Amino acid sequence: MTRHDPIETTDPPAPGFSEAEIETIDAARDILRRHARATAVLQSWTMLTDYLALNAVRERVEVFRVLLLDRKNKLIRDKIMSRGSIDHVPVYVSEVLRSAIVLDASALILSHNHPSGDPQPSQADINMTRKIVDACRVMGITVHDHIIVGFGREQAAFSMRAARMLGD
Repeated sequence: MTRHDPIETTDPPAPGFSEAEIETIDAARDILRRHARATAVLQSWTMLTDYLALNAVRERVEVFRVLLLDRKNKLIRDKIMSRGSIDHVPVYVSEVLRSAIVLDASALILSHNHPSGDPQPSQADINMTRKIVDACRVMGITVHDHIIVGFGREQAAFSMRAARMLGD
C-alpha cells in the first residue's frame, strides 16, 4: 500500500489556463504546502489565501475544505470535506468534528470556493459556519476563520473572522 499525500487535490483541467500555467500553479501549490507544514499556517494572510486560491483554481464546483492545525498552528492535514454544485456545497458538522478529533487537531481553518467569483458569504454559509464554531467550542477546538475564495479578474478572499461573522 502506498502512502497517500495528506493534501487532497483534483486534476481536472482549469478553464482558461494553458498546460504550462497549470504546471506552474501545481508547483506553487506544492511549495506553499511544504512551507505550511514547516511553519505556522497563520503567519501570513497572503500565504494562507494564496494557498487556498491555488487549491481552488481548478475547481468548477464549490468545494468545502478544512485545514486541520496542531497547537502551534502547523498544518496537520488539508482535507476536502465535500464537493457540491456551482453554487452550493453540503457540509456536515459531525464530519468536520470527527476529522478534528481523529487527527487531534486543536484548531481549524474552514474554507470553500465560490466558482462565480464573488467571495461574499450567503446566509447559508454564515449559518453553517456558526454551527461548526459552536460545536467546536464545546469540544475545545478553535475555529480561526472561514475563508471564502472567489475568482474574477483577480483572486479575492473573504474572511468571516475579519467581518465578525464567526459568532464570537
